[in-house]
Amino acid sequence: MSAPAEFENREREILEQYPGTRAEIAESVGLSKSTIADYHQRLKAKGFEFECDRNDGYTWRVTAVPDWFAADEHARDTDTDSEGFEWVVDDSSPDPDADLPDLSDTRVEGSDPDPDDLTDRERVLVHELRTGATPEDLQDELDVSPTVLTAHLRDLKRSGGRVYVDETDEQVALDGDHNLRSSEHTGTRTRKANRWWEARHSALVREFAGLETPTAPLRSTDGAEDWIVHLTDLHAGDRVRDDDGTILYQTEDIPEVVDYITEQALRLADKHGSEYDTCHLLWGGDMVTNSGIYEGQFEDLDAWLDEQHETVMTPLVRQLKTLADAFPTVNVVAQVGNHGEHRASGTSRQANADLILYKSVRNVVAHLREHAGLLENVNLQIGQATAYKNFALRDGELTGHLRHGQHRRPQAETSARKKEWLSTLRNHDFDLALAGHHHVSGRVPWDGPPILFSPSPKPSGEFVERLGETVAGGHQGVATVCGVSDDGLTAAFPVDTRRYS
Repeated sequence: MSAPAEFENREREILEQYPGTRAEIAESVGLSKSTIADYHQRLKAKGFEFECDRNDGYTWRVTAVPDWFAADEHARDTDTDSEGFEWVVDDSSPDPDADLPDLSDTRVEGSDPDPDDLTDRERVLVHELRTGATPEDLQDELDVSPTVLTAHLRDLKRSGGRVYVDETDEQVALDGDHNLRSSEHTGTRTRKANRWWEARHSALVREFAGLETPTAPLRSTDGAEDWIVHLTDLHAGDRVRDDDGTILYQTEDIPEVVDYITEQALRLADKHGSEYDTCHLLWGGDMVTNSGIYEGQFEDLDAWLDEQHETVMTPLVRQLKTLADAFPTVNVVAQVGNHGEHRASGTSRQANADLILYKSVRNVVAHLREHAGLLENVNLQIGQATAYKNFALRDGELTGHLRHGQHRRPQAETSARKKEWLSTLRNHDFDLALAGHHHVSGRVPWDGPPILFSPSPKPSGEFVERLGETVAGGHQGVATVCGVSDDGLTAAFPVDTRRYS
């Protein structure tokens, strides 16, 4: 039997990605997880059978194939492989959001819960929800079934924990009194934001097409290094207060914070004492918060989207100019975050708030080069609305892997977490990876290439402090800088607020 006429090459390409998680398959073929779920249903309709291994990080496997596929030469070759037909997609979930717990009928019956009243399991749950987690992560951490997890989430919500389900990011998170995290929430976007999006996106598309993307050669010399500056999660638009009502972080603080990061990056480069060929300036996403991002945000939102955009753009351009004066070449690698997706009419799927910001910076640089002969040593690489951006280090001798971080955890201590990073390493063959999103700083402990997570300048909320999840008297982390030679990472320095005044 031959393959059905409607069996597409794209379906075959996706089929070949198994075994893997839905996120891994989506990343490998450049599609969203919901689109992968749609293709999964098409494959089921054509006779393929699947199962999901929940004990292996929700890895999907193919358990049976139709006769026509088994008779195909490619299928026979694949079938002889020891890895053949061990694939991932949840055939119990035809709806791409069906894996998300339904908390819509659960009423909040109290204020924020007293930490003393939480059970040990609820404490673990609150800790994970602080930065957001997928249902799979929560089930893995608690070692419970989806049904039991949903019951725990409902109990926590009834007791006053502001638990909500983020359908765009497919995560569950906790919204405390003071902005524990931000995530996409389409229901509270305003008409003003929509109008700004449509006008700004359309203007940028026209201008972008008429300008050449700034490029510059990235060379390497013997004995020299590349210097990396990674800042992420500025969250322009968010306002954070302590429990006395004092404002700890707001949009107007961001220019000084970015300038401080630039100063410290140069100071630490001098301290490291190397000769440098290129400074890689990595912008990791969630630079702006958008508007109406999470439940209850309006009471803490201190700037609309246009203000967020303009406030961040100026210090980023200033940072770029300062580094371009200090290093032979500056390579800007810009990755989008998870906050900025927008669906206003007249915009494409690439209409991401971070992407609009980066394209605006790109256009400024292009104009300065064209009309003033400035920034000739700047190279720009702007990632699209995907999860990662790869870039060359040391004139291509090494590979850097930048991602916002929402689909990876800053750890590899469980088999599921380690498998995620091993899959990323196999797909991208990186020598150094950098990520943010989780608002933590440090190096992932594992036996693979270095993976560095950078913090956010935005402080954690008061609810987190009451649970003891922050370190009293510590310095707020704001960025990460590091050196890279032909042999790999030579040094990594956390940038925090100890010198900030």
